Amino acid sequence: MVFIMSKNLNQNVRKLKLLLLITLAVTVFVLLLTACAADRAGRLEAAGQQGVEAVQIGQGETTFRFEVLDLEDNLSVWYVSTDMTYLADALVEVDLISGNSDPIFGLMVDEVNGIVADFILYNTWWALYIDGEMAMVGVSAVEIDQDSVYAFILTEG
Repeated sequence: MVFIMSKNLNQNVRKLKLLLLITLAVTVFVLLLTACAADRAGRLEAAGQQGVEAVQIGQGETTFRFEVLDLEDNLSVWYVSTDMTYLADALVEVDLISGNSDPIFGLMVDEVNGIVADFILYNTWWALYIDGEMAMVGVSAVEIDQDSVYAFILTEG
C-alpha cells in the first residue's frame, strides 16, 4: 500500500513540476511580448515627434488617422475618409494595405504602404496598434472609430 501511494505521489509531483514549467514558460512569453509591444509603441511615439505632415486620402463621411512605421522608424501619416465600417475595408479601398483573406482570421496583412512584410523570408510582420496599444483582434474585426488613431508598425523578430 505504501508503494502504491508513493508511486501516485511521484506521478503527482511530476505533473505539478510540468504544470509549473508550462506556467513559467507562458509567463516569460507574455512578459517578452509586452516588452516588445512597449518598445514598438515607444518607436511610434518618438517617430511622431518628427513633425510628419499628414496626407488626406479617400472620400466618405468618416475620417480617421492612420500611421505607418517602418523598420528605419520612418513615419507616414494619413487622414483616411471613408464610408466603410471596418478598418481593413477602408484601408484596402485606398490601397494602403493588402494581403490574403482567410475565412476565419480575416485579412492577413502582408503589405502596408508598399512595404512587404514576410515572416519566413525576412522575419518581419505588421503589428496593428489602436490608440498606441497593440490590437487584440485582426484588422478585419476593427470597427472604425473616427476618434481613434490606427497604426501598422513593421516588426522584426
